[in-house]
Amino acid sequence: MLLGIPGDNTYSNYAEANRAFYRQIVVPLLSRIAAALGNWLGESFGGNLRLVPDLEEVPALSIEREALWKRVGEASFLTDDEKRAANNVGI
Repeated sequence: MLLGIPGDNTYSNYAEANRAFYRQIVVPLLSRIAAALGNWLGESFGGNLRLVPDLEEVPALSIEREALWKRVGEASFLTDDEKRAANNVGI
C-alpha cells in the first residue's frame, strides 16, 4: 500500500499502514542504531552515552500522541504532575 500499488488504498488504510511501518520497522531500527552509536561514542567520552530518538517529531505517529494526551487529560484521578509524567513516556 505504501508503494502505491493499486488496490484497496483508502486514506484510513494508508494512515494505518504508515503508522504500522513506523512502529514495526523504523522505530525499532532507529532504536538499535542509536544504541549502537551510543555504545561506540561512549568509549570516546569515557562513559555510558545513551542516544534516544525523539518520536514526538514523527508526523506519522501524531494520532497516537493525540490519543495519549486525550486519555491522560480525561483521567480525573491523576494529578497534573502525574499527567505530565505519563505523557513524557514514549508512545
